[in-house]
Amino acid sequence: MYCIAETNMSKSLLLLYTTGTYYEVGYSIGSTFSERINRYWNESESLIKCDLPFYETLRGQEYFNTALKVCEMNFPQYIQEIRGLADGAKMPFDHVFKLNLAKEVRHLSNNLPIAYKEKSGCSDVYLNTPTVKILGHNEDCDFEIEKYAYMVSVRIVDDQSGTELENFTSFCYPGELPGTTVAFNRHGMVFTANALYAEDTIETAPPRQFVNRSLMKARSIDEVIELIKNPGFGVAIGFSLNVVDIKNPTCMWSVEVGPHANVSLVHVLTIAEEKDPSKSGHYYHVNNYRHLEIEATPDYESSIARTKRIEELPPPSNKHEVKCLLGDQDNHEYPIYRTKCPPDILATALTAIVDVKKNRIDFYLDNPSRDVLPLFYFNVLNRS
Repeated sequence: MYCIAETNMSKSLLLLYTTGTYYEVGYSIGSTFSERINRYWNESESLIKCDLPFYETLRGQEYFNTALKVCEMNFPQYIQEIRGLADGAKMPFDHVFKLNLAKEVRHLSNNLPIAYKEKSGCSDVYLNTPTVKILGHNEDCDFEIEKYAYMVSVRIVDDQSGTELENFTSFCYPGELPGTTVAFNRHGMVFTANALYAEDTIETAPPRQFVNRSLMKARSIDEVIELIKNPGFGVAIGFSLNVVDIKNPTCMWSVEVGPHANVSLVHVLTIAEEKDPSKSGHYYHVNNYRHLEIEATPDYESSIARTKRIEELPPPSNKHEVKCLLGDQDNHEYPIYRTKCPPDILATALTAIVDVKKNRIDFYLDNPSRDVLPLFYFNVLNRS
């Protein structure tokens, strides 16, 4: 079943609760959101002008076959999930699998305009003191994704024993596996992600979408790191992961990931609880590497501008100030809260505010700095 949560007639987000095997859950998601996924496939300018022409080339066909082969070896359960999603949406499997390779295709298509390379952005703000523990996230993406995105709350069970294998909730781009945006699971692990742009793409390694999907079962930061490393396979492109453990709230983590065959490159920064009242306990991450020593593409204008603005502002000291920072639009060309106003080509689809001490995630579809109520919220350890 699904429900519509809304603050007014113009702001709504579909949420699906579903239980079953990997294939059955995929089928449920695909059938529920079939219209959205098909419309996105038919209307997305970046798909039409970037992805599909790439697959018409010999290199594109070879990459598709290579990616499918490595995913079938490394993540056969998620291939089944995609097969279910495709069947439910009444789309060819190849189409849905291509949706889950879009991030890599942006890297591999060297002749693309920059507007198509930056498919997703995102900004994250941490605040970790004894009295305030907040992770705030802006989910930035292209407009077609914003129109057709949805949320899923999933329980995966073994097809033989019925044993629960995974239990998580995630914001999803149309047709893509959960896990690359904002997500949390029944173990109290909360994840948000930022796109990063390393120079290299490892075409023989599994796509980022599959590695992010695998994190949904993690029980601890140690498991998160091991799953990201993905020994024996690595990951095709880089990303940054922001992690909170509701059950162990003293620390938060910023994990930068670099592409590599066999084992992903990883740098883990621990944002420890700051007990010194003269220090802020504040950290942030956007779409550039800050710690992992890796050859990266030049920073996009938006990342440069958002970094500059965050560093200009005083460090936030409470939830309200985190919301104001994430809603800042002082830079009219490249604001922190994005609205697809040229020259910026992305929009903030959703803001998530994780309040660790309250065991709660608030979701906003409006600018969170405007004293608006969240569209809805979840209790992380007791989904509702």
